[in-house]
Amino acid sequence: MNFFSATLLPATILLWGSAASADNDAQLLLDISAESVARVSLYYENKPIEGDNFDFTLPVNGISQKFERESGFFHIVGNIDQADIVFAETHFILPQVSGGNNSINLSGDFIFRGESYQALQNLRMPVIRNVGQSNVQNGVKIHFSSEKLAGDYTKGQYANTFTLLLTPVI
Repeated sequence: MNFFSATLLPATILLWGSAASADNDAQLLLDISAESVARVSLYYENKPIEGDNFDFTLPVNGISQKFERESGFFHIVGNIDQADIVFAETHFILPQVSGGNNSINLSGDFIFRGESYQALQNLRMPVIRNVGQSNVQNGVKIHFSSEKLAGDYTKGQYANTFTLLLTPVI
């Protein structure tokens, strides 16, 4: 008997609810949607890069005697699986800031999983969900080196700005 009354109770409530709504004839259709856009952020040595500038001074390498530096690891953090990175420029040139027309030609490379890739060509990188997942297998280093020995350049300051592009792969 308890089984029978338990099955009648929901039916009774359903009928009562239908009768009540027949008096109002109000209806609302909800179109619900959500869109998640691809987002990526660049981290350097497990810290987010603040703003859109990153200082990267090239000292004289004691072994090669060139202006040269290899960065620590950059990681791409976001909500997608992969992103392409590349520099926007076609050449890496540091013009003399003042007092001359000289410039330093640079070569630029990405170092990914121990291999070198030209920084002027797209490199497909894994994107991690949070910086706690960073390791040497999903990070990239950037390496710049002058074409000539540091002593071959006229004394002075040389500088330029280069743009690193991150493109989500969807």
